Amino acid sequence: MQEISTELKKQALEKMISEEIINQSLYKFRADDENTEKIFTEKSLWFPHPNAFNDPFDCWANIQSFDKKYLTKALKQRNINNKNKSRIIEAGMKSFTTLDLKKCVDSVLNQIGVCCFSKTFKSILMWSHYAHFHQGICLEFDILQDPDLFCFAMPVNYSNAMPKFNYPIDSDEIIKKVIQPKSAEWKYEEEVRIIKRQSDIECNGKQSFAFNPAALKKVIFGCKAHKTDIEKYKNLCKKNGFKHVKFTQMHQKANGSFELEEKAV
Repeated sequence: MQEISTELKKQALEKMISEEIINQSLYKFRADDENTEKIFTEKSLWFPHPNAFNDPFDCWANIQSFDKKYLTKALKQRNINNKNKSRIIEAGMKSFTTLDLKKCVDSVLNQIGVCCFSKTFKSILMWSHYAHFHQGICLEFDILQDPDLFCFAMPVNYSNAMPKFNYPIDSDEIIKKVIQPKSAEWKYEEEVRIIKRQSDIECNGKQSFAFNPAALKKVIFGCKAHKTDIEKYKNLCKKNGFKHVKFTQMHQKANGSFELEEKAV
């Protein structure tokens, strides 16, 4: 497969931004820990498998039906030179259920990597849930500064109903029907996902992927961040090639509203 050029990836992102599908700035909330420090020291982002997510329904294949004859034929063709295996496949498929298929699909899904971002940095809930009760940080990325990493940015679709997945009819829509949807209860996250396939992870040799340091524009500290942590991340940026990064901190508004406001530090 021919590699897509960085320029074409950038053009694709610009089109998505102009159509308001995604934002040019994406935000990643983090607690203060060793893994967060590695983002600066290693200039990379971690792409966890879906089985590490906190929502058990996230990336959950809601398989309703599948064509046994089609699947049996496909598996036998894959093992065409092994007649014994073909017989085993045919016998096994007689008792094969949608639950068995779901386990197979889940095993494939849990070999991909997903890095999650948000369209907003002002959500009180996001700071509470993903930045250690407002003590952590939020990283602002300009996605146009790193089209190679962000080119496959995909906004999450929120719904009250889980999409049905029919195999093999919907096999080409596994991202649209399994990875992209999420319960409407999570709508406040305004989530955007970057997907890395198993082949990407194997080629990379690890689940952390490097990003262009120029893409990191700002480090935003939570309203309860400690002064020592603020100085620590300022020093991490200074020592690791992020001297261009700006620093701000969230504060509780004093006007009686349940809102946060951003101020320079």
